[in-house]
Amino acid sequence: MKNLRNLTLSSGIALLITAICMLFLGLTSKENSPGLYRFLLLLGGDVVNGGYVQSVTYLAFFWAWFEVREKLKVIARERRAFKLNLIPTNDKHVFMPQDINNLKFKIIEFEKKDKYILSDLLKKACTQFRTSGSLAELIAIVSIQIEVSQEKAEGDQSVIRYLTWVIPSVGFVGTVIGISQALIVANSGDMEKITTLLGVAFDTTLVALILSIIIMWFVHQLQEETDRFHSDLKEFIIENLINKIELP
Repeated sequence: MKNLRNLTLSSGIALLITAICMLFLGLTSKENSPGLYRFLLLLGGDVVNGGYVQSVTYLAFFWAWFEVREKLKVIARERRAFKLNLIPTNDKHVFMPQDINNLKFKIIEFEKKDKYILSDLLKKACTQFRTSGSLAELIAIVSIQIEVSQEKAEGDQSVIRYLTWVIPSVGFVGTVIGISQALIVANSGDMEKITTLLGVAFDTTLVALILSIIIMWFVHQLQEETDRFHSDLKEFIIENLINKIELP
């Protein structure tokens, strides 16, 4: 549902940018303002002669950006669980084996109102310790569950990875289309038409590469936040639960 909403918003923004470029291109004189006219062509203002390629590039860019923003919001929400006192963080606090069962019931009651990755992981850790009573197995199950959570997070980012591949690919497709059209009219000897088509061909790649550079910064930021969250998650559970369990 969120993907559909992000796609709708991205489509609207892409169409708006294209419409604005078309409007200003129609109002701009090539002779009086050659620089502005060329810039509007670069942004895809001439839709009939290839500007639609830039529009598709804008669509992929903003769709990817909205997806990244949604994922960063999810991570920010999950991080709030560290401050909800789900488990004592006092350095002097010690868990006896019988305390683990009480902690599990506390987490179960909490999850009736809200649920976080941290709360689910704590609940599974308590269950594992009650079953085995082994700290080694507890550490193993925590590590496995965090790896599973990280793999799920990476799987949820598949649309973003696809869109970051689409952006430069669309630009190259526009280049191929522009060069093909220029070759078709080459025999006519109309150099102005050929130059225009070649200009559009390289403009599509230029816009796509610039947008690709920008979106990749956000994608790497998302990857960094995802990795850091799972590292902090593991560290939090080891320091505040596993290291404080006192075996008889």
